[in-house]
Amino acid sequence: MELIFADEEETPSGHQKKVFKKPWCILLVDDDAEVHAVTRLALKGFEFQGSELELLSAYSAQAGREFFHSRDDIALAIVDVVMETDHAGLDLVHYVRNTLENHRTRLVMRTGQPGQAPEDRVIREYDIDDYKEKTDLTIQKLRTLLYSKLRAYRDLCIIEYQRDGLARVLDATSMVQNAESLTVFATAVLDQLTSLLNLDRSALYCIVLPNGDNGEHESKTIAATGDFVQYSTDTRFTDLPEIVSQRFTQVLEKRAAQHFDDAYVLYTAAKNGGCNLLYLKHARELGNMDRQLLEIYTQSVAITFDNINLQEELRETQKELVYTLADAVEARSKDSGAHVKRVALTSELLARLYGLPESQIVLIKTASPLHDIGKAAIPDTILHKPGKLDADEWTLMQQHAQFGLDILQRSNRPLMKLGAEIALSHHERWDGTGYPNGLAGTAIPVAGRITALTDVFDALGSRRSFKEPWSDEMVTDAIRQGRGTQFEPALVDLLLNNLDAFNAVRREFPDPD
Repeated sequence: MELIFADEEETPSGHQKKVFKKPWCILLVDDDAEVHAVTRLALKGFEFQGSELELLSAYSAQAGREFFHSRDDIALAIVDVVMETDHAGLDLVHYVRNTLENHRTRLVMRTGQPGQAPEDRVIREYDIDDYKEKTDLTIQKLRTLLYSKLRAYRDLCIIEYQRDGLARVLDATSMVQNAESLTVFATAVLDQLTSLLNLDRSALYCIVLPNGDNGEHESKTIAATGDFVQYSTDTRFTDLPEIVSQRFTQVLEKRAAQHFDDAYVLYTAAKNGGCNLLYLKHARELGNMDRQLLEIYTQSVAITFDNINLQEELRETQKELVYTLADAVEARSKDSGAHVKRVALTSELLARLYGLPESQIVLIKTASPLHDIGKAAIPDTILHKPGKLDADEWTLMQQHAQFGLDILQRSNRPLMKLGAEIALSHHERWDGTGYPNGLAGTAIPVAGRITALTDVFDALGSRRSFKEPWSDEMVTDAIRQGRGTQFEPALVDLLLNNLDAFNAVRREFPDPD
């Protein structure tokens, strides 16, 4: 259902500028062709809130039923009582309200034979909005009737639209504990918010963390809709469209919400010392009452956004702890901590290309840095040996996969459980010759198959105690040679077909000199 409730705009000269949108659909149901002609003449040039009328003519109650079946945007139906039968119009009303369960369309009965259906009985027994005798409906009264019924229809549509938006928010709250649900929930709230006053359906929610050591704000978006959807997650507001960035900066400096001609920016302080910024576009200038309603509503949902902010901070803290733990193992191996970050990002990219659900992608991204956590139990003499390991040393080194499982399997948290699965399986090979369990093909967990490829891809291009970094060409050749033996063919194809994106991660997070 398309909403068409924009008000007429005022030009600088004070004249109204008409903004024509989808016309209001009016259905005339009457078996008298002259009634149709006179009604159309009376309503010629009629406009309401910048939209004209679309007049549909049905010359029988049956034809009226067919229109109601084919159209869901009939704002008003003016129905004759007596047509095929003495009560055909009343039967149509009963059908619309009870069979189709359409309570949005305004229904007005119009009769030339009032004795056939007394007004009091019709009003009492049928769900109609008005009852008129044809002789009473002068041109002015007919136009007045339309203004009244179209306003009622408009208001019902707004209520229905907001109810649907609220249902989406309530549905989203059931998932709020899932990692990806923060964005889902915030997006649903934004969608509901933009429907409140029929705003432009473009909105953006950004969190700003407390000032860092350099005095600069660290910020990122959590949710976005409409024109801003490409900035939906993790975009710094300095990378947003220039006008949005400028307005966010103004609001941050004033520490107060601000109205602009085409947008409203909400500012609320967060409990962690940062703040929440909400940017709402609107296609028309808001009146005073609209502004007050918008401010009241946004202040109430700001509490929800603050809770989302806290959830996001907990998730970021969890991720930092995983990175810190993995970095400590990498440092003990005298390898760069940038490796685990690159493995996380390339695993996320590969999982998304592979078509996994978003919830699984987020978990793989967060858990993949734990793949070598078992090396914490490997002696330094083996970890730091510059040359090739002997048979006994290699046997002990292989046990780091089992050690990783032993360390992480004590937790029932989904993140730790997946980390344990990755630690155990990321040295299995597609052809079944890997360790520790000799799994083959899809018997290897998908998170282990993905991490195995991204770990080797990154390690080959990195400096290690026993080797120098390989060139991009050498890395690519090695990965291609491992297709179908060490790695799943489909994953290798995805990596090689998107090589630029994977190499970009290395350029963004290089090893220290």
